[in-house]
Amino acid sequence: MPHRYAVGQVLDMRSSPHTNTRPAGPCEVVFRLPHDHGPVLYRVRPLNEKIERVVAEADLFPSEETKPQNEDSAPAFTVAINRR
Repeated sequence: MPHRYAVGQVLDMRSSPHTNTRPAGPCEVVFRLPHDHGPVLYRVRPLNEKIERVVAEADLFPSEETKPQNEDSAPAFTVAINRR
């Protein structure tokens, strides 16, 4: 069974019916996990959290949400220069 969603795609995630630790909301697909048998799994990062979660394909569905663009974000690194 092939994966339905692509890496980088923004989807809506259903909350977990078994625990209260996975809230529903938009998320981005980070990685498609390999599988032979059983459910198709994805590693996703919720747009409002900094952690990643493993979620079954059955708990994901297409979203109208888009990934926010950080125009005013800080650069990845800064260089300090001393002038003499």
